Amino acid sequence: RGVEGKGASSSELVSYVAKVSLREEDHHNREIYFRDVEMQSLAGYIAHKFNHCNPPKSVRFLEAFVVELEEREGRPVCGVERYISGPYRKHNSNYGYVSEEERNTPQAFSHFSWHVSNGEVIVVDLQGVSDVYTDPQVHSVSGKGYGKGNLGMAGIQKFLDTHRCNRICQYLRLPRCNNGIQCSPCQVGGSLSGFTSRKSTGTLPLTQVMHHNIRILTYDPRLLENKPLTTRIPLLPGEPSVAISATRDHEIVGKNCLCVII
Repeated sequence: RGVEGKGASSSELVSYVAKVSLREEDHHNREIYFRDVEMQSLAGYIAHKFNHCNPPKSVRFLEAFVVELEEREGRPVCGVERYISGPYRKHNSNYGYVSEEERNTPQAFSHFSWHVSNGEVIVVDLQGVSDVYTDPQVHSVSGKGYGKGNLGMAGIQKFLDTHRCNRICQYLRLPRCNNGIQCSPCQVGGSLSGFTSRKSTGTLPLTQVMHHNIRILTYDPRLLENKPLTTRIPLLPGEPSVAISATRDHEIVGKNCLCVII
């Protein structure tokens, strides 16, 4: 349902959406709401890394909160995020579904999340308005953490089996996921001509700004599993030339992990 509140930097009313699980058993399990916010925060962190690589279109995940309704019986909690207007689209699922539109940006982002995490996690179930996403699902190799929708390697493999690398995957120098219809990088001077494919889709950016394989600052998702939301994402060493300061990243993560009592 919709609720209204004042924005942090404005006196104007802002519309929000409150989310409550329809499963009866979830009404007594607050943890699922915190796991959802954690996944959305992690996805936002990876989106920050994705945007730092200057793709043709940037992506964003809504900030999510956990709200306790202290005046209601049992003090139930719900998930809250800002309302976004416009046509809502689901681009992929947590088990291999791909929208008939098969837009380049969301599919490349899921591929990017797998690569930038060093093959530890993948962000799927991308949905939202344009490239503002919400309610993603994270699969981890271990199958632990990240809620009931974490299907572990089964979910990861479904994405890898159905993904078709597009022009943005090429642009970001992402390694191929499988041996099907893919674009595989060849070491030919770092140019786009070094890519061969059985089928290419989408539009290639007019300006090429990357001439190397992606090696950027990343995180160890295993340290996130079953941790409280206040835990800050630890960083692993990355290439100094493209690394973003840890302080800046930590501020972003901390900002997106909030619990509000009303």
